[in-house]
Amino acid sequence: MVRIMKRFIAVILILSGIFLISYPKLKEAYFDYQQKKLIETWNKTMEDLGDYPDEAPKEDTSAPLASKKNDYLIEYINSHMEGMLKIDKINIFLPILKGATKTNLDISAASVSGTGNPGDIGNYCISAHRSRSYGRQFNRLNELKKGDKIEIIVKDKTCTYVVSETFLVEAEDTWVMLPQKDKKLLTLITCDYSRKPYPRLIVRANLLESGENI
Repeated sequence: MVRIMKRFIAVILILSGIFLISYPKLKEAYFDYQQKKLIETWNKTMEDLGDYPDEAPKEDTSAPLASKKNDYLIEYINSHMEGMLKIDKINIFLPILKGATKTNLDISAASVSGTGNPGDIGNYCISAHRSRSYGRQFNRLNELKKGDKIEIIVKDKTCTYVVSETFLVEAEDTWVMLPQKDKKLLTLITCDYSRKPYPRLIVRANLLESGENI
């Protein structure tokens, strides 16, 4: 019995040693995989953001087709919504749909899969089209300045973020979605039409903690 226990302990020690030696490589491989998935998500999001008409699509007002279409849209939003985005300065109050797919971006703002969660450590990223129609979706996002407030309203809480910076990046710049140590970030992403190929307008904000003043 003692001999069996000694062999068992020896095996455990050997396996532990192998794990400790392999852990840095396994961890590195895991993060490489996560980064690859994030880049794939980013590239898909950027493609969908760039593929958008200059004007909002005209609504079909013929009844009863329009009524059925509107009912379906409401049902779709309710089943795919993870919160609301509220920015008083530019009169935004939009549903945040889960996943920045082409369908979701055509409807509203959408969270980028694989990024953070509202109010948590990480980088919660939301993208939306910048329609040429004034005030629609992220059309007025460029008006935000440092110190402006952004609210994310979810089922059990409201997270208030404060804009820290705005800047432009190229469509392939994936680093804007990465987390930054222990920071609780919000990143809003849309197209900028100031030049071609279209860069992306980024609004970065930090969570306003309870009791903290701007």
